Amino acid sequence: MASTGAAAGQLIAGRYRLEDCLSQGSQGSLWRGADQLAGEAPVALRQLTAPLDLVRAAELWGRLQGVLHPQVPRLGGAIRGADSLWLVREWQGGRTFQQLLAARAERQLVFGAGEVLLLLRQLLPVLTVLHSQELVHGDLCPANLLRRDSDGLPVLLDFGLVCGGAFATPAYAPPELVQGAAPQPWMDLHALGVTALVLISGDPPEKLLDPVSMQWRWPAALGSEPELQALLARLLGIDGAGRFPSAAQ
Repeated sequence: MASTGAAAGQLIAGRYRLEDCLSQGSQGSLWRGADQLAGEAPVALRQLTAPLDLVRAAELWGRLQGVLHPQVPRLGGAIRGADSLWLVREWQGGRTFQQLLAARAERQLVFGAGEVLLLLRQLLPVLTVLHSQELVHGDLCPANLLRRDSDGLPVLLDFGLVCGGAFATPAYAPPELVQGAAPQPWMDLHALGVTALVLISGDPPEKLLDPVSMQWRWPAALGSEPELQALLARLLGIDGAGRFPSAAQ
């Protein structure tokens, strides 16, 4: 999804100055900017364009503003342009788990099972708050999880709920979400399970899922962690009866 004419130095709503375009993808373009009315405080701005339902995206953004948790960035306004929507949130210093994984791969390292278990313990309370308000993240993956520099805690970024299931990151989202089913809490937990396998193995999801049997390959590191493997098996199970219905569960 290309940026519609946005450029460094441009002012959004006469307040936010665009500085660097950080990425362009299924959720639009992501910019680092500065809030001129808040002492040049750094902010992140995401530009959404068609074919997304921009009216629906703005409505969902408004609901997400009500999620108050220290591991969810404070969300600013939804600014409507002629053919786009700008979503503003506070800037979080740190690196995404995708970046952390890439840095470890250069040294032929991956995340340990203990690290991943800690990540689950740190993220589940955040998802519990989200799910309790009948909201889901909708695009949970290493690229949308940030390890914050200030305290080392994981932070949820770039809610896929705003863009709709069709724009979820392939292979992390369950097939039902990609095919257009309404987002449900268990789908976040499925994506969390895939994220855990990717971090432990260092392999992308497509190398971990057998396309014929639709069974996940368990990394060798889980051989000594039967309880964690059993937990991940429930997160990734295709049998609805065996899934966790919510993060609280």
